[in-house]
Amino acid sequence: MGNVRSTVSGVARRRLWAAAAILGADVYLTFYDLNGDQPQVRSDAHAQFLGAELFFIDEASGNEKRIVGETGVYVAPVTFDQPGEWGVRVDVTIGDRRLDPLPFRFNVLEKSPEPAIGDSAFPSRQRILDDVKEISQIDSSFPPRPHMHSITVADALKKEKPIVLAFATPAFCESRTCGPVMETVMDPLYNKYKGRAIFIHIEPYKLKELREGIGRIPVKATNEWKLESEPWIFVIDSQGKIAGKFEGIIGLKEVEQVLRDALKG
Repeated sequence: MGNVRSTVSGVARRRLWAAAAILGADVYLTFYDLNGDQPQVRSDAHAQFLGAELFFIDEASGNEKRIVGETGVYVAPVTFDQPGEWGVRVDVTIGDRRLDPLPFRFNVLEKSPEPAIGDSAFPSRQRILDDVKEISQIDSSFPPRPHMHSITVADALKKEKPIVLAFATPAFCESRTCGPVMETVMDPLYNKYKGRAIFIHIEPYKLKELREGIGRIPVKATNEWKLESEPWIFVIDSQGKIAGKFEGIIGLKEVEQVLRDALKG
């Protein structure tokens, strides 16, 4: 298991995740409020395992997809009723073998850096197809996805339709929890809901500088959304409010459920 991270905005439901070295185990989480004199058990939950291949697109070898390993995260929806110091006990069972409980302490923030659920989506005006000569300037996917680069976030918000917005860099992801969200989440949702929702992909870093080895320089939209990692997927409802947000390895079903709820609204 790796580090446990979470933030909270008011009494917001958040997605708690842990980077996994043990894949496919049965994981049970017990959460403790550590802000008082004595620890208080507040909630517990079974965590769902989301697995994914680790890969990158080797542009130097004709955009060949190279698989470099397997990873996964354990996800559980948790409600924290106040910010401050919290703890979690992680009970792990692999087959008939039960590991020693793993304790972690972490801080729940009053407000996360990125937009919180219920916040208004930032009306970014990222570069789209009309602004570039080649799609490779704004999309490192292979094959590219021109249908996700045809409208800015600002203009999409005026349509008053749900939006699924992905910040991801398929060819240059280096994070331990960087899953293939474009292939496993964005493409299936687009194929199913393309007439009812708007799908947008933003490369979080400047691709020219990445390809030249200069470094990972955030694009303007990444700074506007105050993102400190990638990939992220945001579901925005027809009123322009953040209905759901997901980081790292992301499951199709969890995003689809939020999108379906947004479509009902």
